[in-house]
Amino acid sequence: AVLENKDWDLLGRTDGKVFKALHARDLWDQIGQAAWASADPGLQYDTTINEWHTCPQSGRIRSSNPCSEYLFLDDTACNLASLNLVTFMNHQGKQTKAGELHFDIAAFEHGTRLWTMALEITVMMAHFPSKEIAQLSYEFRTLGLGYANIGGLLMSSGIPYDSAEGRAIAGAIAALMTGV
Repeated sequence: AVLENKDWDLLGRTDGKVFKALHARDLWDQIGQAAWASADPGLQYDTTINEWHTCPQSGRIRSSNPCSEYLFLDDTACNLASLNLVTFMNHQGKQTKAGELHFDIAAFEHGTRLWTMALEITVMMAHFPSKEIAQLSYEFRTLGLGYANIGGLLMSSGIPYDSAEGRAIAGAIAALMTGV
């Protein structure tokens, strides 16, 4: 409807009748503005989420946590942690020039392994709000490690955040973390 510049019908949940029609492009702009203004991830598509589901035989994914970085089965927990990338800057006593990044890969790999183990321990020792959440967290090992402060890492190295080099560094760090 957005692409074809059409209206979008809002349907009643109980009777399926058209409650109201909105101009799709206006609605799309309002959703985008609201997501931007509140730093919300925006729309999620049920079809895409469930097409990419890693264990669809266990049930559908019907929602996410508030930040939308965790999408999984009902009654599972979001056991997450982040490594602060700035702590892995390694200047080794040298003066850093703008656009030069010194990143301690060995320390980052160690931190990734250590925090993955710590997250495993949280699954085993946590007090979950329900028996169902505890059971599914144990069965599926619902944990995730990410990184934070990519902007700080890049800015302190004089590398533009929105640049090909900045995106390549973010991708390399994510690939390194995934590989470890």
